[in-house]
Order: sequence, then C-alpha cells, then structure tokens
Amino acid sequence: MTAMLVFGASLSRADDQQLMITGNITSIHGAIYFSPGDMAASTPIEVITSSPWTTGKTRFRGVLLRDILDKVEADGTVLKATATDGYTVEIPISDAEDFEVIIAYKMDGEWLEEGVYAPFWIIYPYDTDKELAQEKYYGRSIWQLTKLVVE
Repeated sequence: MTAMLVFGASLSRADDQQLMITGNITSIHGAIYFSPGDMAASTPIEVITSSPWTTGKTRFRGVLLRDILDKVEADGTVLKATATDGYTVEIPISDAEDFEVIIAYKMDGEWLEEGVYAPFWIIYPYDTDKELAQEKYYGRSIWQLTKLVVE
C-alpha cells in the first residue's frame, strides 16, 4: 500500500509503533498516523523535568501537543488518549494551549524503550509550574500512547 504524506504524517494503516489520531480532525481518511520518525522529522522540543517515574531531571524530546493538534486541524475540547495496554485517560485540549505539553519519543537522548514507554509519552513540564506537579497532571501523562481521539 502506498502511503500519502500530509504534514509528515501517514494516512496508511497503523502499526503498534504509530500514533493514530481520529475524531474531530480534518482527514478524508478518518485517521492520521504519526510514527516516531514522523515526529522526529518535525521541530523538536526538549523538556527537562523531574517526574514520579524517573530519577532526577530527565531530558525528554518530542513535539508540542498543540502543534500536532494544529496539523490535524483538531476541533474539540477533550482528547481521549489510549495506551497499548488499553489504559485510557482524558486530557483537556486546553492543557495543550496553556502548557508546553509534548508528545515525547526520546528520553535522555535514546528512543523510548519498547515495551516500557514507547512509542510515545505525554509529558508536561512539571518543574516549570507548581500547578503541574500534582496527581491530576501526572495521571494525564500516559505512556505507550498509540491513539488520540479528538472530541
């Protein structure tokens, strides 16, 4: 199958190492897929922060969530984010507008480890605002992210 590229995203079938975005987006195919390589080809953002899951300050590399939502022309108020194991969390789209939230694909210079955090991990800059260092935002920091539904 030949994949058509739109904004560095593929409209081909997904695999377990891609992020599928569906819902209220602009796509004649109903879904847009991003691989870690697609994300790495975009303008990278680094967030250096502590987190409940890492030791000390960790350097995450990814793409701003708001930039991805702009690329797919998302029109909604909530994202339903789903991990490979089926875990789902709701993220207000306002978080992407209010904070430098990224979809990370690397941690400390290495690709996220498959079976642990890969392919993607939602990361908030927890250290930049005390408001972010609380369970509400930690709970939205889903790893093994493979699906976003814009509602």
